[in-house]
Amino acid sequence: MPVEESAIRLVPLPELWPPLPQARAMPSPPEQVPALAAEQGPPLPRQFAVLLAEVLAGVRPARQVTPWLSQRGTLHLHRLLPLFQGGHQPRVLRVLTTRPAQNVVEMTIIAVIGPRPRALAVRLEHGAHSPLPHGAQPPRWLCTDIEAA
Repeated sequence: MPVEESAIRLVPLPELWPPLPQARAMPSPPEQVPALAAEQGPPLPRQFAVLLAEVLAGVRPARQVTPWLSQRGTLHLHRLLPLFQGGHQPRVLRVLTTRPAQNVVEMTIIAVIGPRPRALAVRLEHGAHSPLPHGAQPPRWLCTDIEAA
């Protein structure tokens, strides 16, 4: 079955974020990045991938990624933490994203965490898991699933 060229989109990726020699600062939460609209997908997928890899490797505290995790995503993260903790600086080699639905982005992350490359599958959903009372913050992108191989 031939693939339509309009369905393929190349996205330039930065080499690495954050720069390793400098002090690492936590990126702005996705809902505070005004340049990217919600319909474009989650902002900064590579930054999220690096942040997640650093938390799994144990070089960042887990609390730095929890604003981007649903309750289910938090359970997945804590289930995976003992498998990755090694204290080595991880390197994210590749981040691939797909949009299976309008408010869903799935990411495949290839990263060197510890002694070998690992694959992570991450699902991000927009606003589906936070029914908020009136006057509360608007829906945002949350990581709902994390799997590793």
